Amino acid sequence: MMKIGYDFCYIDAQYIYLLLRYAKNKKIKLLHLRLKDDMYTFYIPTYQRYTLRAFEQPVHYIKTIGLLKYVLFLSRQYLNILGVVCFMASVIACSYFVFDIQIIGTMPQVNKQMMTDLKKEHVDILSPLKSYERLNEILSNFKTIYKDKVEYINIYQVGSVFHVEYTKRKQDKKEKDDYQNLYAKKDGMIESFDVDSGLIKIKKNDYVKKGDLLVENTLISTQNETKIIPVKGHVYAYTFNQYEASVKNVNQDQGEVFYQLLLSIRAKLPTDAVIDKENVLQMTKTRSKITLKVHYTLLEDIAIKGEENEGNH
Repeated sequence: MMKIGYDFCYIDAQYIYLLLRYAKNKKIKLLHLRLKDDMYTFYIPTYQRYTLRAFEQPVHYIKTIGLLKYVLFLSRQYLNILGVVCFMASVIACSYFVFDIQIIGTMPQVNKQMMTDLKKEHVDILSPLKSYERLNEILSNFKTIYKDKVEYINIYQVGSVFHVEYTKRKQDKKEKDDYQNLYAKKDGMIESFDVDSGLIKIKKNDYVKKGDLLVENTLISTQNETKIIPVKGHVYAYTFNQYEASVKNVNQDQGEVFYQLLLSIRAKLPTDAVIDKENVLQMTKTRSKITLKVHYTLLEDIAIKGEENEGNH
């Protein structure tokens, strides 16, 4: 069967380890696996739907994207020359054009504005799919436009569907916090910074320690008064972290235990951090437990506001 379209599914979290093992054995592709509340959502290629149906635990189908309905229609009909031509044209169109746009977020006004801004970026129904470089450019523009409204934003394509996913920015701290400097909340190597106001005390590739001053408030003095210009910005750095997780040794399948521990560790990572490198250090087994240790290089915002002389501890 031709590999066209994707099924969007979910499964209760309690069955995820069984599903991972089953998918590995049957060579089923689980795409964009994400934990939400007490369930995991994921995509699978439509042509693997019947293989997944043999899985003993309940997998729920939300919807299908791509050309599934069209394919099912053709499978029940006698194909003629015109039908074959139309079918192939649709396949080609799905490879080169946007057939759906999904804004995944909780602010209706922001969703509406994003749709307008996507049209300015020439992203609309039946517009050409964007290359990886163009996706990064659009993402960079959106981060600038919505930096005061959203905490996290990502743009990606699945098949012929264009996705924009974001989370609402947390409420700002008290107004007095506006007049605090930015300090490093952990050790890291500076990768970039996005600072609208303030005196930048670091540069790219600097290695900073927790508590180091990153950006300082600036002063504007006039004849009548001296005014503080509050710091506003972010400082992104590569941080180096080691995490571990353990489970009881109850004679489980080693592959299943590995996936269980790895997912437990990933759940501990900062939600706004980007994984740059993920290196498994070791997996040790004793009579009572099994422990997995993983080293991560993360790209994250390490800036935190603090009072004068409060940064270095």
